[in-house]
Amino acid sequence: MESILTKAISSAQQSKIAFSKYITANDTGATGGHQAGFHIHKHSWQLFFDKPGEKGENKDKFISIKWQDDFETTSRFIYYGTGTRNEYRLTRFGKGFPFLEDENIGDLLVICKNSDNYYEAFVLQTDEDIDEFFAALNISSTETNGIIQNNLKQLQKIN
Repeated sequence: MESILTKAISSAQQSKIAFSKYITANDTGATGGHQAGFHIHKHSWQLFFDKPGEKGENKDKFISIKWQDDFETTSRFIYYGTGTRNEYRLTRFGKGFPFLEDENIGDLLVICKNSDNYYEAFVLQTDEDIDEFFAALNISSTETNGIIQNNLKQLQKIN
C-alpha cells in the first residue's frame, strides 16, 4: 500500500500545476479571524484561475478535491477583491473536515491540479515526510507558499 507521502510526491510530479504551503493559525481559525479556509498566496492564482483577480471585484470557482487519496470535497476557490480585501482562499470543505484543526498548524498542504475542476490534495504531518517531499521535488522549505516547479515535466521537455 502506497503511503500518503508517496502519493503526494507522485501527484505533484504528474499534475499540471502543484502548490505547497505550511498550514497556519490563520488557516485553521486559531487567530480568531473571520476568514475561513486556506489562504493561497497572490502569486499562485494560476493554480485555479486563467488570470489574476482584479481589485474591486470578487470571483470564485467550484472544484472537486480528493484528499489523501481517500475522500472528496466540493470546495470553492475565491478571490476577494472588494473593499479592503485583496486575497485568495480555498473554502467549503464540509463538516468534520479533518485538516483545519489547531493540530494541523505547521503541517504541509500540497494541492495538485489534474484538470480545470479536479484536484488532489495532501497534508503531510511529520517533519520526515515533509523533508522527503521537498527532497523528491528538489525544493527547500523556503520555497513553499507558492507554485512548485514541476521537475518531471521539465525533464520530459528536455528528452
